[in-house]
Amino acid sequence: MMRYRKLGRTGLVVSEIGLGGGGIGHVWGETTDEEIAETIAFAMSEGINFYDVAPSYGNGAAERNLGRALLEAPEGRGQQMLVATKVSLSDEDLTDIPAAMERGIQESLERLRRERVDLFQLHNTITPDRGQYRRSISVDDAILAVETLHRLKQDGLTRFVGITGMGEAGSVRGVLREGALDTVQCYYNLLNDSNARPLPESTSLHDHGQLLPLAAELGIGVIGIRNLAAGALTATIDRDVPADSLVALDYQRAQSLRFLERDGVPLSRWSARFPLQQDAISTVVPGVKNRAELEDQIAAVDLHDLSPEDMATLETLRAEDFGLRQPDDRVL
Repeated sequence: MMRYRKLGRTGLVVSEIGLGGGGIGHVWGETTDEEIAETIAFAMSEGINFYDVAPSYGNGAAERNLGRALLEAPEGRGQQMLVATKVSLSDEDLTDIPAAMERGIQESLERLRRERVDLFQLHNTITPDRGQYRRSISVDDAILAVETLHRLKQDGLTRFVGITGMGEAGSVRGVLREGALDTVQCYYNLLNDSNARPLPESTSLHDHGQLLPLAAELGIGVIGIRNLAAGALTATIDRDVPADSLVALDYQRAQSLRFLERDGVPLSRWSARFPLQQDAISTVVPGVKNRAELEDQIAAVDLHDLSPEDMATLETLRAEDFGLRQPDDRVL
């Protein structure tokens, strides 16, 4: 049975497992629009009430698929679901950030077939200067974007506003402190829990900046993302990825976690349970693409937390970068 948590100070009550938009946008492996429609309908039947999409998931496909499915849901149930989407600023958009964000929300509302969304979020990584990571914008850019988010909220186009909390840790923390935001999306999984606590000094993993305690301090609701590490924490990666990508490296690291696969519980399910052990995380949004994958993630709600012995083993592996150092500081 689905369980629910409060999303920070928003007053929203969200399902512990939400539905992320990557899979329904044809980003994570092969699927069909029919499978996607079935997945969304199943999500609603299982009590999932939080749906997180973005225009970049399949060039608008995730928003279109979700909008159609919610509109066609019987008895108007789809309109009761909580819908979050995002805007990702391109280099060209940075010449007029407010205009780009206004255009972005209007295009998203059209694809979603809604007059407003429940949550609108900035989707760029944030660094001291532009372009330091893929799709990264500067702190000044982000602050201007957040100011625009608040104006869109005042205009009634979104109920709440947030950011994807990725990039250079200090920059993200600064925007959270200054932005009066309602939510933040936090990268958190078995291979990288640095949003909860510092990494070992010798690590090669990216430090996401311990955003969970900061969000709790500020009353900001937390949405857990990448709990499956883009597919690395599943039985097999469902698409071709470059051998030197973070996903490929993480998949190699994940082999050290197979000790968790006992009593018929796959690693993917523990990968949903692990972030839910954090009280600060209100919902986890795996980017599933079919009903079977979603069923697997929902089952994590009823799992017990990882045992102290398993947590101790994780601690040892963590200190060794799970057996594989990476050559550079990778965010995605």
